[in-house]
Amino acid sequence: MDAGSFTPAALGDPATRQSEAPCRPARPVVQILFVRYLAARPLDEIQCVAQTRRRDRCTLRMLASDGPNGVWRLVPATATQGQLALPAEVMSLYDLSSLPYAEQVRWRTQRCPQHAATPTAGDLALTDWEPFDPLVHHAHVHRRLPTHSRRAHPGGGAQKAVRR
Repeated sequence: MDAGSFTPAALGDPATRQSEAPCRPARPVVQILFVRYLAARPLDEIQCVAQTRRRDRCTLRMLASDGPNGVWRLVPATATQGQLALPAEVMSLYDLSSLPYAEQVRWRTQRCPQHAATPTAGDLALTDWEPFDPLVHHAHVHRRLPTHSRRAHPGGGAQKAVRR
């Protein structure tokens, strides 16, 4: 302690702030109606595809704060029928299987809660879902659940061996 080796990092230290940044996949795997899809962007950035009355794209997000949400799960990274399976891997996915059918259809059609209630509104963009293939999209397989924030290891991430 006298040498200062156990001094905690300062709160304003940029390395500390970076390590406490939210941990979220850039392209998460989402399970909708028991089918796995790869999202084009993080969950909280997926935008509604419906056209507004002013003929613009709706600016609302899919992830409604007041509605039911899915659950992050670790599941086997198994392939679908006719594909080779990955050897004993697990992956995180955002599972919507426990939500009501109508809510899962809303996610699949990529409409916000307001536009899901008005099916006559046209789509101004294509949905961003891509059918997930564990072999093609192997770079997007995350082996741990996302966290709200990462915390730095007290020793800075690497431990040094001390010889006496």
